[in-house]
Amino acid sequence: MNTMGRVPDELIIKHLQAGESYEVDEMLAHLHRQVYGMTLKFVNKYKGVDADAEDVFQDALVALYKMARQGRLVPGTNVEAYLFTICKNLWFKQLRKRRETVDLSNEVGAMPELDNFPLYSLLEHEQQDAFAKLLKRFGEDCQKVLVGYYYDKLRMTKIAEMMGYANEQVAKNKKADCMKRLKNFLAETPHLLDALKPWSH
Repeated sequence: MNTMGRVPDELIIKHLQAGESYEVDEMLAHLHRQVYGMTLKFVNKYKGVDADAEDVFQDALVALYKMARQGRLVPGTNVEAYLFTICKNLWFKQLRKRRETVDLSNEVGAMPELDNFPLYSLLEHEQQDAFAKLLKRFGEDCQKVLVGYYYDKLRMTKIAEMMGYANEQVAKNKKADCMKRLKNFLAETPHLLDALKPWSH
């Protein structure tokens, strides 16, 4: 297999999920080439050393592989961007354990494109609870639509049926409206990001 250059996300997910050992090794090596440099730069930027970056990256790679094997990487996931997000989350978690303070002014506002990430599945239980409580602020419909899409990984047609909407487009419009309201609310209340750090970075 030729792993030079950009490998399609669908192929990465396929081989990580059910590939032979050599295919898995090739995909992991490819992700190391593509993402480790960014991780190293990021960790160095926020009070880390090269050894920290290597540890974080390896932990993130293991987490990504487990998610793939469990079928939790849905089609359409930008695998490289998702892996980098996991690396960032793990490093910020380490910084919090060390009680380090860093300037996140360039990071907090840069929320990932949520449609590309099954982000809710990354949250730990207490963070899922905080996320669920936060969604209640926007009504039961928003809570059901967003959790159904990001956590239960339901297709928009299924969500439309579940919610009693006229068609898939109505469900898409509702999701977009809920996400806009959620993003605006988080932008205005940055203190709530502390409870949702792995999700917000």
